[in-house]
Amino acid sequence: MSRMRVDNKDIHDAQVFEILLDNFPDIIHSVDQSGRIIFTNRKAESLLGYTREELLSMNVRQIYADEILEEVDKGFSELKKTGDFAVESLLKAKDGTRIPVEIRSFSIYDDKGQFLHTFSILRDIRPIKDLQNSLVHAGRLAAVGEMAAGVAHDINNPLTVIMLTSEMLIREFKRGEVPDPVKQRTRCASIVADTQRASRSIEKLVLHLRDFSRGVAEKRETVDVYSTIADALFITRNKTTGASVTTENNVAKSTHFTEGCPNQLEQVFVNLIANASDAMADQRIRKVSISVSAAEKGGTGYWKCDVTDTGSGIPPHIIPDIFQAFFTTKDKGKGTGLGLSISRGIIKEHAGDIQVTSELGKGTTFSVFLKQANPPIAKT
Repeated sequence: MSRMRVDNKDIHDAQVFEILLDNFPDIIHSVDQSGRIIFTNRKAESLLGYTREELLSMNVRQIYADEILEEVDKGFSELKKTGDFAVESLLKAKDGTRIPVEIRSFSIYDDKGQFLHTFSILRDIRPIKDLQNSLVHAGRLAAVGEMAAGVAHDINNPLTVIMLTSEMLIREFKRGEVPDPVKQRTRCASIVADTQRASRSIEKLVLHLRDFSRGVAEKRETVDVYSTIADALFITRNKTTGASVTTENNVAKSTHFTEGCPNQLEQVFVNLIANASDAMADQRIRKVSISVSAAEKGGTGYWKCDVTDTGSGIPPHIIPDIFQAFFTTKDKGKGTGLGLSISRGIIKEHAGDIQVTSELGKGTTFSVFLKQANPPIAKT
């Protein structure tokens, strides 16, 4: 750690405050009415790669990623009105590096209530993001591990079909004199078609599990909510079937779109469906219903995706804790307590929300709010 020497023993409070700000471990800056940076500290220089002089000649928009400038403008306008603002955002360093930050801003007003400037603290949250990504991947592997036992059943069924059709095909070719070659060719074509369907079923399962466990296709894209839910139901099919749970997907195809990472969103619904199945273990009627409806929050359109079970419900005193990491009501060895925490983190990353409503003896609904997006442009 470097030492700082001060020659003047009679340092005024203002000087002490300035020294503290300049050596603070997070970026601190102040922005005037027009968005011009009027104060910044040493951390801003080291993190962003600009000199103090460069930063003080810039508009605050210049240190944010281009893709979020519209949100920056909206947030600045809101900050002037409300006086207090906390949000995650994305900075852009001089060399183009994207830096996720957590921002806490305050507005400073004169004695007449007129806005003067902001005071903001920006914390680099890349280490936190790395940890979150590790937890997300760990949760994904845990889900795959839990489903491993059922995969054998899913593969065994189409394998049986392949073995039977192969034997039928061999039998056809071993026949001696063929009274009707045309009919034989038709039978053989039908047998081969059954074999292909069974093979594709195995291929689909293996590829899906591989992609889900690896977390491929993490880049943001336009996602059909129906496909995400259908894939989650597919990957949890063994769990729900084994638990005698009936699933009902009431979501229409190619109707509800959002922007996000398909595998991450799928992981959220996998967690919710798996939890719902576990919650109904002692119930006579076991049903998971999934539906989507339009909702609005803060003037923004969302899709409200409800995952409802017919379980015993969640005790009211537990609900405030269920999204906390490592909190679980399952028996030891049957749950990590990370599923809901990871799910909430993923949905927050997608600028959405996840809420829960429950009634003892009647069941629970987890509601996932995802921003509405336009359908993808059809390729010509």
